[in-house]
Amino acid sequence: MINQNSETETQLIASLQAINQQLIQEIQERKQVEEALRESSERLKTLINTLPDLVCFKDASGRWLEANQATLELFQIQTDYQGKSDAELVEQSHGKTLYKNALINFQKSDQQVWENQHPSQQQEIIPDLNGNPRIFDMIKVPLFHPNGEPKGLVILGRDITQHQKAENAYKQLAAIVESSEDGIIGKTLEGQIISWNQGAEQIYGYSETEVKDCPFSLLTLPERSSEVPQILASIQSGGSIDHYETVHIRKDGEHIDVSLTISPMKDDYGNITGISTISRDISYQKRIEKTLEQLRHQNELILDSAGEGICGLNREGKITFANPAAARMTGYTVRELLMSDWQRITQEVITFSASETAPKKNVYSGYQSLTNQQTSQIFSTLEDGLVRHVDHEVFRHRNGSYFPVEYVSTPIQNQGEIIGAVVIFKDITERQAMEKMKDEFISVVSHELRTPLTSIHGALGLLASGLLDMQTERAKRMFEIAVTNTTRLVRLINDILDLERIQAGQITLDKKYCNLADLMLQAHNEMMGMAEKAGVNLSVKPLGVQIWVAPDRIIQILTNLLSNAIRFSGVDSCIWFDATLHQSTSREVLITVKDQGRGIPADKLETIFGRFQQVDASDSRQKGGTGLGLAICRSIVQQHGGHIWAESQLGKGSTFFVRLPVAAETGEDLDFQ
Repeated sequence: MINQNSETETQLIASLQAINQQLIQEIQERKQVEEALRESSERLKTLINTLPDLVCFKDASGRWLEANQATLELFQIQTDYQGKSDAELVEQSHGKTLYKNALINFQKSDQQVWENQHPSQQQEIIPDLNGNPRIFDMIKVPLFHPNGEPKGLVILGRDITQHQKAENAYKQLAAIVESSEDGIIGKTLEGQIISWNQGAEQIYGYSETEVKDCPFSLLTLPERSSEVPQILASIQSGGSIDHYETVHIRKDGEHIDVSLTISPMKDDYGNITGISTISRDISYQKRIEKTLEQLRHQNELILDSAGEGICGLNREGKITFANPAAARMTGYTVRELLMSDWQRITQEVITFSASETAPKKNVYSGYQSLTNQQTSQIFSTLEDGLVRHVDHEVFRHRNGSYFPVEYVSTPIQNQGEIIGAVVIFKDITERQAMEKMKDEFISVVSHELRTPLTSIHGALGLLASGLLDMQTERAKRMFEIAVTNTTRLVRLINDILDLERIQAGQITLDKKYCNLADLMLQAHNEMMGMAEKAGVNLSVKPLGVQIWVAPDRIIQILTNLLSNAIRFSGVDSCIWFDATLHQSTSREVLITVKDQGRGIPADKLETIFGRFQQVDASDSRQKGGTGLGLAICRSIVQQHGGHIWAESQLGKGSTFFVRLPVAAETGEDLDFQ
């Protein structure tokens, strides 16, 4: 019995020892597991803290359990955050105002996740320390107990600010590419088309699906088949091609001119991965260039064939263009004239005598001096931009001789700025010689006709005065017609001689102090008879002012203007004849003769002051007159340093103006040139 008990105790001890040994082993294993778990937890925590992404764990009530370093630094949260809600963290955050909205939005999106009971992904904006917005891609995963009760919330966030900017930039670039009028084509290194924008579709007529994976040589002409391989070889070697002009084929077979800019496409490591081609349709531009070239050539032909000399000047007065006629007249070649000073052909003071055909120096002051830029009308045009017509000037030939010219200087303007001038000039040597011959002929003929006409006129006057009392009425009428026409011829010849002598400077004006009122009254009295016979009212308003003039010539002007007004006025109409001191200065007087006649067309207001010029060719028969009266008036006025002109409205009448200088206190002529 004792032995049996002893054996039982031994077995029990052995069993207990085995159990103890097992417990010790299990404890060691558990410690190892716990140590492994602790190490694993530490490694996981370290890993989470080293992540640049946001990692945060919350319990079912929204209180923070754990957050990695990136999250704490972003929100500037201290280490005692655990167990606090978003609202409580706002209070302890150093950037209360800065992060308030972000944390409140966090809380709202958390609530939505719990309500939906499934993970969510959305973008949230959280500012950095400087207040700059940062965009985060947030993933929130709700956790539940087996019984369905909320357990916790896992929050992961990745900063996609730069990615978003890049994506926006890419979208913007893609929009620009797609909306570009140029064709933007992407190709492989072998020349296969991989991208094709709307601009390319508009230019070539193909849609993207039609050309995708097709060779770029689809667009080239057969005779230019070597272009594409050469371009590919150049790009593959790292080169680029700018504005290469060639001809391509559209889908409809039309040939179009294009300009190509071709560049390699590279990856982040600088490796060439493809080819980018920008294609621009320049067919319209080419047509314009061709048209402009044709116009330029046509204009060049016109300028080269023009009989007038044409020169272009820059602001400094240097010749930038000269046609062959300009070179021929001046004796230089076109090349010699280019970029030379304009004064090269206007460098000396040259004048002409009115009685000579060859040029002389310093003879007649009718021509302008050209000693410097200030005295040249061309340089005045460069200064003020006004068009000037000069008909009395001379240019210098290369051989040292001189020739008379008339010219027009016109400014060249660009956006309102004067950048140069165009001078069109004509050699008037032959014209002056012809005018001289004409003047001499008129003078000789007039003198030769005056004597016999005077004799005939006198004889007819004697006969008409009483020697024909016994003759028939018809004979008397014939003599009256003869007397009238010989009187007209004598008046015509006298007018021609007067005009020739005035313009030739052969008449010396006998000037003296005169009261303008006396001259006006004298002219009025002389024309009263003609006015009464025509049934016209003549109103005079004289001005008492001293003028230094030749009185007979002034009366000749006034009576001529009054005579014209009377002849072209209707019965019972009125003519106003008055004078006033000029508004702009008290040294000039303005005389006006205003009628209520039929008026003068605008294009005739200047030509009526020419020789043998009348408004209507029939006026000389119906109204009388020689057509020289106004030409004589202008010559006399100009010799007095004055100016004469007319203004008119058809059907309402005309007004003639004469502006004369008032006498100087010294009794000498005033220089109004």
